[in-house]
Amino acid sequence: MVDSINNPINVIFLWHFHQPYYKDNFTGEMLMPWTRLHATKDYYYMGALLKNHPEIHATFNYSPSLLSQLEDYTGNYGALLKNEEFLSISDGKISKLSLEDKLFIIEKFFPACSSSNNFIEKSARFKQLYARLKTADGGGLEEKVDMFDTQDYLDIVVLFNLMWFDPVSIAEDEFLTALKNKDKKFTEEEKDRLIKEKIPQVLNKILPLITELAKNGQIELSASPYYHPILPLLCDTDIADFHDGIKLPMPFRHPEDADYQIKSALDYFSGKLKYKVKGMWPSEGSVSEKALKLFMDNDINWIATDEEILENSIGTNLKDLRLRKLLYRPYVIKRNDKFLYIFFRDKGLSDLIGFKYSNYEPKAAAEDLINNLKNIALSIQDYDKNGLSAVPIILDGENAWEYYKNNAYDFFNYLYENITKNSKIIKTLTVSEYIKKTEETLKITDAEPESGTYENGKTGVKVKSFFDIKWNTDPDKDSDFDYSKIYNIPMIYPGSWINHNFRIWIGDKEDNRAWDILSKTRDYLLQKDKEAYADKNDAAAPVNIENGAGPNFKAAWKQIFIAEGSDYNWWYGEDRTSGIDEEYDFLYRTHLINVYKFLNETPPDEYFIPLLEGKKAVKPNMDIVSYIYPKIDGIADNYFEWLGSAVFFPSILSGKAMAHTDRFIRKMQYGFNGEYFFMRFDFFKKDYSELLGKVLIIKFINNSDVEVKIEFNINNSLNLLLNSPYIKDGKSATKHNTGNILKAAYNKILELSIKTFTLGVAPSNQIDFYAVLTYKNNPLVEIERFPVSGYFETTIPDTNFEIANWIV
Repeated sequence: MVDSINNPINVIFLWHFHQPYYKDNFTGEMLMPWTRLHATKDYYYMGALLKNHPEIHATFNYSPSLLSQLEDYTGNYGALLKNEEFLSISDGKISKLSLEDKLFIIEKFFPACSSSNNFIEKSARFKQLYARLKTADGGGLEEKVDMFDTQDYLDIVVLFNLMWFDPVSIAEDEFLTALKNKDKKFTEEEKDRLIKEKIPQVLNKILPLITELAKNGQIELSASPYYHPILPLLCDTDIADFHDGIKLPMPFRHPEDADYQIKSALDYFSGKLKYKVKGMWPSEGSVSEKALKLFMDNDINWIATDEEILENSIGTNLKDLRLRKLLYRPYVIKRNDKFLYIFFRDKGLSDLIGFKYSNYEPKAAAEDLINNLKNIALSIQDYDKNGLSAVPIILDGENAWEYYKNNAYDFFNYLYENITKNSKIIKTLTVSEYIKKTEETLKITDAEPESGTYENGKTGVKVKSFFDIKWNTDPDKDSDFDYSKIYNIPMIYPGSWINHNFRIWIGDKEDNRAWDILSKTRDYLLQKDKEAYADKNDAAAPVNIENGAGPNFKAAWKQIFIAEGSDYNWWYGEDRTSGIDEEYDFLYRTHLINVYKFLNETPPDEYFIPLLEGKKAVKPNMDIVSYIYPKIDGIADNYFEWLGSAVFFPSILSGKAMAHTDRFIRKMQYGFNGEYFFMRFDFFKKDYSELLGKVLIIKFINNSDVEVKIEFNINNSLNLLLNSPYIKDGKSATKHNTGNILKAAYNKILELSIKTFTLGVAPSNQIDFYAVLTYKNNPLVEIERFPVSGYFETTIPDTNFEIANWIV
């Protein structure tokens, strides 16, 4: 055991906090709850833990994508009680939950708390209720709704929200502590206080705490590019070709976007937090020469990435313990007159915290990390005469803790206490504190022609290229690596912290489709912006991608920058899954669809088709089994009329966290006979007056010229419009009297029939279609879409259809 050492080892903790942008900027809905949930579980918590151990210093890294959403919650919490579905259901009276509210709860509340055994063990009552659901015999979710009574649902809602509070917040609040100890049989009043008072209370403490810690010097704030893009890929997707065996999408080369993502992040911190950021953690530690230039152009003083980037940049095996000391040195990037410090995370130690220590007892995990740090200190003391070696431990500051017991509270307390006790061996510093210490110590001013000297305004820091170093083939013998110098890395190896490449985000079919649709949307916006600017100024000019030709263009460009975030492609491809990939796919396409909506343009149909492999065509709950012959009167008085049709019930998990109060359509059916295509829509129990001013559109996407529109008017009357080039005068609007070509009627349900020849598809061929409910006066605002993503596909029956199905 190491009890003393010449110089303590410097340890740089960098905790990275990020969430993708979940808000639909066109509708104001927060489509996923993860920013709020991690805010009450992790963002206040990580600062509060550190504040209780003032000797521990760390760097807190945030993406403005996360912080701007946190601002939404703190500034507009009342609105988000309606616009974030988890919150809106939690805020409602439990005794008045609708069927779909209950479906949402059992489909989504339980999985959101079951990522690990340690998470679900927080509440015996929640665990018992979840076990009841999992062990139920057969049946669909609708049958399982009745397994829970009102008190059960009330307990599920309270416990779900309470389990996403961190242990510090609970310990600091008597009411939260009482709820945790009670664990069951909650009241509506307790639920309301939790949702309306306690959640916003914690949310509102986060930014004041981190600014206080930064002001006091205990933490340094650093940024990631605004929406967390992979900067090297924004600069040029072809950089991924550096790694062999990858198939690339069409080229995407927009270093101006990468530059904006950096600049806007710096502006956010200086404007919103009044804090000048000195350093950045590039999204996923991704670097390239072009990205480094942008960092230096924006006066970033330091960045960090992974040890495998250093290993490949200098051609040295850092897994060889005799050479590992090279990892713990300060390095620089010097290009012409630009200068940047660069740090490389200790992959082993960082990943132990992120992925392994959750399986340890907390005290044993903390002691293991301390012992590892002591061993590093011992291994380098003979080389590091000035005490300038540093161990960068850099990882996600939120997602790992739910896998630990008690949200890693005991682990952190043991760790921070032990570091404090071992201050003669281990010293924690922020990145900038370490840089300052280094510059004060290495006051080297004597010139060295082969490598040169860079004056940084304070002190001359000698910079030497790795190409000048004579590496000894025997690691036990000393090379001419000089520990009194800070070495320049002449060429950075392009890659990220994951396998030192970019393959998580590019190269798979789904990834490449995402890049292609992003590229197509950006090109479309750029062209529209140029046209709008020329119309205003009578001259073409370079487009200002921040503001565009006006407010609508500014909003549209924002959607492009959001879609450039790394998180969507993180879940595309076969290499990983979130369990809710459809929702992330929907979120990504929503941001791109909004580009068109902000320009008052209709988005192309392809944008509503999932990019996920095998997720384009949506199967009904029951498929067509026979011809049907319904009477089109809007009356559901004959069960046998629709027997044999396809039946589709929308799933809460079908891809969109649609505000539950906006749902109209409960069920859809469709089918054929030898002459007609039929559709039926069953509605939730809503008064017809709520349908007034709305339009139902049925779109046949394999023949974009065919479309049916049904407008809901007073007295249950309908206006019908059939667009089809296959009938004479097919584009004229009529009222009820399109003859036998198109019929529709509403009386509790909506039924319609359309002659199959008008679809322009021959028998035995496939048709693809979807339905969307929208507003007559604002058709770009979708109320509901069936299916939410993708389309239904079915085959026009031929004369043998009934015989074949009868034989089967």
